[in-house]
Amino acid sequence: MRAKVAVSIHRAPDGPRAAAVASGPGPVGRQWIPYTDNLVAFAAALVVVLAFGIYLRTMLPSTGFWDTGEAQTVPPTLSIFHPTGFPVYAMFGWAWSQLPIGEVAWRMNLLSSVSVALASGFVALSTGLLVRERDRALRATAAGVAGAAFAFASEPWENAARADVHAISILSVTILVWLVLTWGRAERSGSPRAGRWLVAAAATFGLGLGVHPIIGLFAFGIAAWVFVVDRRFLRRWRLIVLCAFVLALGVGSFAYLFVRANVDPEPPLFYGRPDTWERFRYVVLAEQFSGLFKDFREPLADLGAKWADAERVLSAQLVAPGWLLAAVGAAILAARSLGTFAVLSLFVLGNIVYSMNFRDGDIDRYYMPTIAVVAPLIGIALAAIGASAAGAVAEVSRRMAVSIGSRRRLAALAGAAVLGLGALLPAASLVTGYEAHDQSGNRDADAWVASVHELLPPNAVVVSWWSYSTPLWHHRWVLGERPDLTIIDERNILDDGYRTMNNAIRTHFGERPVYVILPDWERRNVTQRWELTTVPTLPGFTRLLLVEGPAT
Repeated sequence: MRAKVAVSIHRAPDGPRAAAVASGPGPVGRQWIPYTDNLVAFAAALVVVLAFGIYLRTMLPSTGFWDTGEAQTVPPTLSIFHPTGFPVYAMFGWAWSQLPIGEVAWRMNLLSSVSVALASGFVALSTGLLVRERDRALRATAAGVAGAAFAFASEPWENAARADVHAISILSVTILVWLVLTWGRAERSGSPRAGRWLVAAAATFGLGLGVHPIIGLFAFGIAAWVFVVDRRFLRRWRLIVLCAFVLALGVGSFAYLFVRANVDPEPPLFYGRPDTWERFRYVVLAEQFSGLFKDFREPLADLGAKWADAERVLSAQLVAPGWLLAAVGAAILAARSLGTFAVLSLFVLGNIVYSMNFRDGDIDRYYMPTIAVVAPLIGIALAAIGASAAGAVAEVSRRMAVSIGSRRRLAALAGAAVLGLGALLPAASLVTGYEAHDQSGNRDADAWVASVHELLPPNAVVVSWWSYSTPLWHHRWVLGERPDLTIIDERNILDDGYRTMNNAIRTHFGERPVYVILPDWERRNVTQRWELTTVPTLPGFTRLLLVEGPAT
């Protein structure tokens, strides 16, 4: 006799049927993505294609200044990034830089475009998990609008157009959010293999730290989420151990920095020289920036001024109705699932508090995780309003004795009208932001480097600072131009033993032609000690100065 198989009414295996039931109403069939309706998956894919097409059209075509030039130079040369080293970006970026298309700088810009476009798709997938309306088309359209709202928000678009670690970082953040939400859905469906989603989330979290540590701010929300999903989570020690193991593997990516620092040949860009435990710790723990963290001792001090900066950045991400819809979506989510609302709030709160208190350079991009979490709220609001409008129209038409067929068409039209109006939000961001984000004609960095190269005599030394050092590095170490030049960065003088710009100048003056590009904070120190002559380069950029001799 064939043995009988007991089937629990509380737990179900993973698979197409479980996925269809867990993701909400709709026909039971093969799901492209578990726990996600196929229409939602299609909407997410459509958002990815649309976003990537726009990003590709507006992408920076070549070398950039500031961190962009570094991100275009470090991976292809297997060098060391500034703190915290970003080892996952460095390793994956090296593989990506080997693609046989375009120049290396263009490839690294392309990596950002692909990453942020994919992040937009994961925002749409997460929205599909949060929307509870029964209509599949309504849910999918709302998810698509949310994904597009994120894609064409100011900071995601700006970071998609240039090489930067934050582009892959936001992709890891959106994958993490989708995975933890999917884990919650799988647990509620009773799947015996639901834990695999949490393990995948732990792996993403660990690798995400190796991309950029900002993902670590989500630890508080995830810690709360595991107990929202399963109050007895601490009893699941096997799952906890496995999650800890894969997380540790991801964090282990930082070992790349120590290994690379101790393997010949020496990296062309050797930030912090992390070849000893002390210097490794200096890079990984960003000890260089410890002074910038003093605000964290009193995070609520001077809150008004800090919030004014945060509000300036956040308000620029969405057109005004977008934030109103996000507020409506937050209220709806809180009413439906207070635990989910609380966890998403922790995600946002951690990101905003950190970004408000970290004062360094272009901090605006640090707010991207908040936009990734807020965008699904727009989808929640649109779906709820659309369903309510459809229901109201159906009820009115019923009272007016309209036929069932006409009633359904009118209800569908009402819901579609709401979604159509909602789609105007990302459309408005796309139209109004296109010119500002179009970098397709920006070759300023290449033009500036070319003008400098033309003026510099053989065997010259350039003592520069970060914004201008990075494109010079790219042309020197990736493109192989002017190998006779020595480029000394204002920060890297510490690693090279000079300690000050004046010492770097003094070391080479009299033996080689020395030029300087002065940051504002070093101008007085240098000009008081040296006679400098301006050498005209590309108009509109910091002056290139020839060191003529000691100041008299």
